[in-house]
Formats: sequence, C-alpha cells, structure tokens
Amino acid sequence: MTNDAAARTDRRIVLEDLLGSWRLLSAVQHFEDGSRVAEFGASATGYLSYTAGGTVSAVLGSADRPTVAASDPLDATDAEYASSARRFVAYAGTFRLDETTGEVHHEIEIALFPNWQGKSQLRLLELSGDTLSIEASPRTDSEGRTFHSQLRWRRVR
Repeated sequence: MTNDAAARTDRRIVLEDLLGSWRLLSAVQHFEDGSRVAEFGASATGYLSYTAGGTVSAVLGSADRPTVAASDPLDATDAEYASSARRFVAYAGTFRLDETTGEVHHEIEIALFPNWQGKSQLRLLELSGDTLSIEASPRTDSEGRTFHSQLRWRRVR
C-alpha cells in the first residue's frame, strides 16, 4: 500500500467506515529486501475497535503462546510474562482520521510495549467491502532490518 491508498479504494474512507470492531485476518511483515514473514506465526488472531467517541483499541498476537502456571495474571513469574508478551501487541488511545488521504493516526495512551505510550502511530488505510487493509508505521527488527506490517481485518457483524 502507498500514500495513494485512498485513491485505490472503492470510494473515499470516511469515519463511519471505520467505526465498530474488526477481526484480524492476517499480519505480515514486509521487509525492504522483499521478504515477508507472518508477524504472529500461523495462528494470528486479534481485534481492532474504533468508537464514535474517538477511541481505538487493538489486541493481536499468536493464539499459540504458551500458557502459564499462575491462575491470576498478576501472579505470573517474570519468565512467564516475558513468554506471554512475545508475539503479542495490545494498545489503546485515541485516533484521528484524515478522510482526504486515508491515513489514521493512533495516539497511543497505554500499551503492552511501553515505548509506544505517548506516541502517534501512522496507519495507511484501504477499504474493500468488509475488508480493511492497514499498513502500519515502519519499524526496525533486532537485526536492523526495516519493515512495515500489513494487516488485514474483516468487519465483525
């Protein structure tokens, strides 16, 4: 997807198009060298919600993460927390949509990854029927390779 994402949709994306809940179909990392990796493995799952009040929340990751011995989330060990958080993303905050460009900014207030808190994440949107494609802000992996995530969502009815 490029900055011309809005031009490739059936029509311009407006706020009402985003409102509601979306279920993750796929999450793929696209690297500059052309390689692609399933971001959360073969069993990616998650939800994305936009409200009329201007809030956004996203929870997505691998459904195959290992379980922990603790019966309460606050009682897990540090190792269990580390294992649970790997291949998992969760955040919430506010959003603003630029209807002319098809860009949405997620203003993250709380996140599992604390480095995102207080930051804005740019998302480029493309809508086709009940499928929302989102190109996320570029990131850099542990090997120094730059990539962006391409996420596909289906509207929850």
